[in-house]
Amino acid sequence: MIAVIEDAIIARLKAASAATPGLGYKFQHVESYGGEFDDELDMVVRKFPSVWVTFAGFGKPRPSSTQKHKWITPATFLTMAGSRNVRGERATRQGVKVAGAVIEVGVYQMMDDISLLLAGNDLGLAIKRFMPGAVRTLYNTKQRGSGVAIFAREWHTEFVEVQPREQIDPSHGDYLKVGIGLYLPADAVNPVDSGVVNLT
Repeated sequence: MIAVIEDAIIARLKAASAATPGLGYKFQHVESYGGEFDDELDMVVRKFPSVWVTFAGFGKPRPSSTQKHKWITPATFLTMAGSRNVRGERATRQGVKVAGAVIEVGVYQMMDDISLLLAGNDLGLAIKRFMPGAVRTLYNTKQRGSGVAIFAREWHTEFVEVQPREQIDPSHGDYLKVGIGLYLPADAVNPVDSGVVNLT
């Protein structure tokens, strides 16, 4: 389910970037995060403006049924938006507009647009609609004379996790027979047929 949700977030952001008129600018890359900021920042900034998506962790599951084989599992994802501008840090964050049109997108605008695309959205999946979470600055600095800013935002959701029921071992002495009843939808009380199957 983690991979399904992550891929759905990426697909949503890519589709919005490619749409016409869409966001008014294009993401150069929308990718699953793989540690690029740790070792390859010089190369990564050439791809800006871009967004990375990653799974941040699970919360404590809680049972959703009395049988306790279904669990409501909280999950947190991160979107990381990166922008670069030769005009400096301010333009990197706030961008440049002319007559209301985005000429050079800033990271603040990217964060706002990502929120519009994800907040309250379930992406067509069997999950709780995304709730926006904390925002933090990963980078807000100069590099080779250009401003570089990368901001991360948490996205919270929940989904039902089904644990397999304990399997019955037919060779166990306590399980020699199984009773089977056939019920019609209109009558869930009285079986129309029944029988016993020997497991040995």
